[in-house]
Amino acid sequence: MKLPRIDSLFARLLLLQVGVAVTLLLLFGVFVYVDRNMAVARLVAERWAPALRQATGAAGETQGAPLRDLPRSESRPSPAWRAPPGAPRMAALSDELSRHGLPVLDAVITRGARGPVLWLQLRAADGTTPWFGIHDIALLPRAPGRLLWAALVAALLLAGVSWYFTRRLTRPLEQLRARMQSQRPGEPTRTAAQMAGASPELAAIESAYDELLQRFERHERERALLLAGVSHDLRSPLARIRMAAGLLPEEPASAHWREAIVRNTQVADRLIESFLDHVRAGEISLDQEADLAALARAAAAATSHGADELQVDAPPTLKLSRSHPLLVERLVANLLDNAFKHGKPPVQLLVREEGGSALIEVSDAGAGVPHAQREGLLQAFARGDAARGTPGTGLGLAIVARVVARMGGTLDFARREGRHVVSVRLPRHP
Repeated sequence: MKLPRIDSLFARLLLLQVGVAVTLLLLFGVFVYVDRNMAVARLVAERWAPALRQATGAAGETQGAPLRDLPRSESRPSPAWRAPPGAPRMAALSDELSRHGLPVLDAVITRGARGPVLWLQLRAADGTTPWFGIHDIALLPRAPGRLLWAALVAALLLAGVSWYFTRRLTRPLEQLRARMQSQRPGEPTRTAAQMAGASPELAAIESAYDELLQRFERHERERALLLAGVSHDLRSPLARIRMAAGLLPEEPASAHWREAIVRNTQVADRLIESFLDHVRAGEISLDQEADLAALARAAAAATSHGADELQVDAPPTLKLSRSHPLLVERLVANLLDNAFKHGKPPVQLLVREEGGSALIEVSDAGAGVPHAQREGLLQAFARGDAARGTPGTGLGLAIVARVVARMGGTLDFARREGRHVVSVRLPRHP
């Protein structure tokens, strides 16, 4: 069983409820304890008052505690410590004795053979102020066992009840948090069932979250349609321009311009392909199996770089479920394209299985991505300062981040042994 963190909402609510309950229980126990002690002190005073009146020579009752049990001292007993006069027990004892005509002048406590002895200084009928010792077990400050057991049982009961109701209160919040964390682009925006035991406020939060996801999904769908439509419409005039350039007379004077037209149309076509890759990264269903190792070797071969510039280390096969071959191929291709465009050869591509996950590492000898710019470069159309003069759209890492997020993986940048390393870890069985 996983214990809740001390700073979690569950722990805070539980500690608050238990703290309030225990505080109220302690206050109730203190009041009961004090009231009991005051009642006992009055009973003790009633029991000893006749003997004290007889010992001081005052007229009155003779029934009560035996006079022989009442030691007397003409001087203050020593060693002794002063009894707290403001304590409820001593205050009740003094008040009750005063009601019987025995005002207490002073009180000290000594240690006797049978336990503590309370010595009271009283004024005798002859004007002297002797000390009289009272040894009564009822005066000893002790808490009754039944009260302690009752307090312990009540505290355990309150802790159990607080745990139960706090867990019922926070469980829907945990379900909502787990749902938010597990939500991936392209997945349905509604859960199969509503949260169990959710309060009206939490149900309203879940409904608002669903509406937000639906608006986001609609916005993404509209943006994807716009981007795909514009990209598709641009390809037709580009194809006609490239065809027209090919029909130009092959004369030395026009060869330069013909090559420039073809080259620029190819660049524009690659940019449009990047737009379409970005759209596909969020639209293609992850319902197929892909061989990561084979796709990585194919993406490396498509770069047309030799073994001196690109080194590939991959197993014969490495299957990924809940995936799509096109997305995996574009993921590796964009990592390699980014390394060659903004890094320095030799580039190394490593694919292997590690801890039940598939690991993809692309490293190069370049300076890498500054730590402060890493989050920003994962956004669409974002470009670093070093890439300003390089042709591109700023979609390479955005496509990588989008595919990784959809497949439930992680993307990390690091620098090891003087090389910049981009690592992607994908679950093999999500």
